[in-house]
Amino acid sequence: MTRPAPYWAEEDAKPDLVAKASAKMATDVARERLHVRGVGHLPVDQALAGWELASEERARLGSRPTTRRWRGLDKLDGEIDRLTAKLGEAMARLQEAEQAIQAAPKQDARTLADWLAKGEKGLRPEATIYERERERDAGRLLVEAVQLELDQALKRRLEHVEKHRDRMLRDAREDVGAARAELATKVAELPALRERLLEAREALLWAASYPDPDAGFGFPSALALGLRAPVEETLQTPARIDYRQVVAALGRDADALAEAFSMEQAERLGTAPGKTLLTHALWDFEVDPAWKRSQLERAREVAAYSTNPQRVAQEAADFRPDP
Repeated sequence: MTRPAPYWAEEDAKPDLVAKASAKMATDVARERLHVRGVGHLPVDQALAGWELASEERARLGSRPTTRRWRGLDKLDGEIDRLTAKLGEAMARLQEAEQAIQAAPKQDARTLADWLAKGEKGLRPEATIYERERERDAGRLLVEAVQLELDQALKRRLEHVEKHRDRMLRDAREDVGAARAELATKVAELPALRERLLEAREALLWAASYPDPDAGFGFPSALALGLRAPVEETLQTPARIDYRQVVAALGRDADALAEAFSMEQAERLGTAPGKTLLTHALWDFEVDPAWKRSQLERAREVAAYSTNPQRVAQEAADFRPDP
C-alpha cells in the first residue's frame, strides 16, 4: 500500500508524488524481471548493458604499454587521462545527486515538521526533491557529454596508432633488440662475477684454517654449492644443477622473451611461419611447397627404419610435389 503524499506537496503545478513513486516502483519491478533466470543478477536491461559494453570498449581502446616511447601517443594519452579523471568526477557527482534524491523525502518531512513545531511561522518549506531531480538530470547530461568527448579522443588515438603502426613496430623491435642485447651482456658477466665470489670465499676459509688445509664443503660448480634447500625452494626441484646450466637458461629466457610468440601474436607481427596442414585447414595449392618437400624427406628417413615402409609411403603421398 502506497502512502499518500503530504498535503503541502500536493500542488497542481508540480508532479504528483504518488504517481511518481508508483511509476518508479513499476520501473524497478520491470527491471528486476529482466534478469535472466539461472544467471544470478546479470542485467539485460538494454540501457545498462549498453553502458557496460561501452565501458568495456573504452577500456580496450585505452590500453597502453608500460613504457611510453612515442610522443604523439603520449600526448593523446595525456588527453585521455584528463577526460577519464573528468568522467570519474562527473559520475561521482551524479551518484551524490542520486543519493540526494533518495534522502530528499525524509529530509523535507523533517524540515516541515520543524516548521510546524515552531508554530508555522514564516514561509512554509518547499519540497526539495524537484531541485534534486534537476541536479540529477544535469549530472547525467554532464556524464554523457564527457563520455562523448572521451570516445572522440579514443577514436583519434586509434586512428593515430593505425596510421603509424609500421613505424611503431620498427621502434618497438629496436627496443626489444637493445634490451635483449643488454640482458645478454649482463648474463655473460655472471660467471666471472661468481668466480670472484668463489675466490673471496676461498681466501676467507684459508685465513680461518691456515696452516691446516680447508676440509671443503659442497660443490663449487653447482648452483648454491649443490645444497638442496635453496634450489628446491626457488626452482622446486631437488636436483643438483650446474651453474653453467643456470647461465644457459637465462640466455634461453632472453631468447624466448624476444622471439617466442603465439601464432596469433606472430600473425599480427607479420612473423608467422607459412601455413601448413599441421596448423591450418588448407587446399593443396595453399600449402608451402618447401614445407611439403621437408615432410617428404622426413618420411623417407622414417621409412628406412619403419616396419611398414609401404604405409609410410602412402601417408607421404600428399607431400609429393605437383608434376
